Amino acid sequence: TPEGTPRGYIQPTMLRELWFHTGTTCNLSCPFCLEGSKPGDNRLHRIHFNDARPFIDEALDLGVEQFSFTGGEPFVIRDMICILEYALEHRPCMVLTNGTDPIIKRMKDVIPLLEKPNPIAFRISIDYPDAARHDAGRGDGNFDKALKTVRALHDHGIRVSIARQMPKDEDSEATD
Repeated sequence: TPEGTPRGYIQPTMLRELWFHTGTTCNLSCPFCLEGSKPGDNRLHRIHFNDARPFIDEALDLGVEQFSFTGGEPFVIRDMICILEYALEHRPCMVLTNGTDPIIKRMKDVIPLLEKPNPIAFRISIDYPDAARHDAGRGDGNFDKALKTVRALHDHGIRVSIARQMPKDEDSEATD
């Protein structure tokens, strides 16, 4: 730790899923963000391929079944495609994204990831089923961008799921 006290340690014998936090930089400034991520935020520095590769390799030695990526916004990371290319050579990957400009601008690099030996999936944040409520937290036009991304990925045969807000009074059983 920064104070010099020892951290807890677990000797792993098996690893099902390894999550990478790609950094706290994001293209959006959502007031409800669990990370407090926003443009230019560097509390957690952006991950680089040379940072990720040794952890991918170590996880493979432990029998990891899947790699998952979250942030901030993973697609603001310059090395994200390179990291995914390497990880997909070995295991399936899932990426949490807001589905807006960063992935839209890199879609031409995302689609070729389908040629890798393992599948890629995306979980896109669409907070509410209507643009006004979604955009109130994420900014005007971002509902339409996220839907455009869902459609583009789905049209290419990529598995997509949705992450959303759950209102306090929601009857979860009624939403199934």
